Amino acid sequence: MSGKVIYRQREIALTRFPFSNLTDFKVRPVLILSKDGYNHKYADVIVCGISSNLEESEYGIEISTESLDGGYLKLTSKIRVDAITNIEQDIILKKNRQA
Repeated sequence: MSGKVIYRQREIALTRFPFSNLTDFKVRPVLILSKDGYNHKYADVIVCGISSNLEESEYGIEISTESLDGGYLKLTSKIRVDAITNIEQDIILKKNRQA
C-alpha cells in the first residue's frame, strides 16, 4: 500500500457504502473503526455508516460538528452502529474529519 493514503481510526470519510443486498450502494460518510495498525497492514478498513436521518436507526449515536476534533458535518447525524462493514481503502472518495 506504499504511496497510497492510509486511513486512521476515528476519521470520517466519504465512500460508496453498500446496502444489505451488496449489489447497490449509496455515497455516504463513514466512521473508520479499525485500528491504524490494521489499516496499514490490510487493503480494507472496518467502517460504520453515518446518516443524517436521525429517525433512521434507534441504535444510532448522535454526532455533530461540535463533537468532532476537526472538520465539520453539514447536519447533525447518527453513527449507525447497526451498519458495520469492511470496505477497500481504494474506494474511499474523500476524508476530511476526525471524530
